Amino acid sequence: MNMKKIDVVTEGWESYQLIDSGEGRKLEQFGALLLDRPDPQALWKKSNPQQWTNADAQFLWAEKGDRWSVSKGVDEEWPIQWKASGPEMTLMLSFKGFKHIGMFPEHAAQWAELQSIGKRHPGIKMLNLFGYTGAASIAAAQTGMQVTHVDASKQTVQTVKENAHLSGLQADALRTVVEDALKYAKRLIQRGEKFEVIVMDPPAFGRGPKGEVWKIEEKLLELIALVPELLSPAAKLVILNGYAAGFSARTFAELLHDVLPTEKIAGTISYGDMSIQQQDSDRILTTGIYAKWLSK
Repeated sequence: MNMKKIDVVTEGWESYQLIDSGEGRKLEQFGALLLDRPDPQALWKKSNPQQWTNADAQFLWAEKGDRWSVSKGVDEEWPIQWKASGPEMTLMLSFKGFKHIGMFPEHAAQWAELQSIGKRHPGIKMLNLFGYTGAASIAAAQTGMQVTHVDASKQTVQTVKENAHLSGLQADALRTVVEDALKYAKRLIQRGEKFEVIVMDPPAFGRGPKGEVWKIEEKLLELIALVPELLSPAAKLVILNGYAAGFSARTFAELLHDVLPTEKIAGTISYGDMSIQQQDSDRILTTGIYAKWLSK
């Protein structure tokens, strides 16, 4: 079996740094703002407790709902930039939705990989399921990929469009779809649409725009089984990301191998933790898992 464990560690960049972590929380610099957020993986003690007093906003678990405590004068929305070898990407972040603010910095290595593939194979098609606020979609589209971006939240898809505009893309550079990911994937198969790149970022739990319930333990296998029918004969890459759902990265890799057996399809499967390097420290904070199939 052609399968290898490769942990991916994201280092900070000019607009983002993991400043400190510990005691169930992480302190991050996102553009102009310093944020204090929960993270269950940060079991150790904080390295520099004094730094945390400078946070511009803190996410608090409250008995009635969850909420951000934002310092006076701090805007509820603000931009952040990212750039690898391609054009610069700009994302608008906000305190409007739960503890997530509009990006997952640990995915930066995947954005760079998508841009690299897009440069080598201009015009190929990519499907991004559970696409969230669009970083992967925008990074791919910036290098000429034809991207279909699917998310169940109308508000989130509107943010994708705004981020695409801020990142210099034309209005028609992305096909954005507000739909249940599993339902839409089946519709694409009925239409006979094929993609060279597929990215999937399923949550542990979610709801579609018409109340469809997504439970990863019940629906993931059904979704993964559709992948071969969605891939074109010239397939390049399949990515499956995951968080806090109780599965291991190896489990994700085995799922991909079931539908894309490397003994029959020329490719390799890698899997592992997705982590962030803490600034000025050897400490690494693990934030998620991934598995991917890459063509040879």
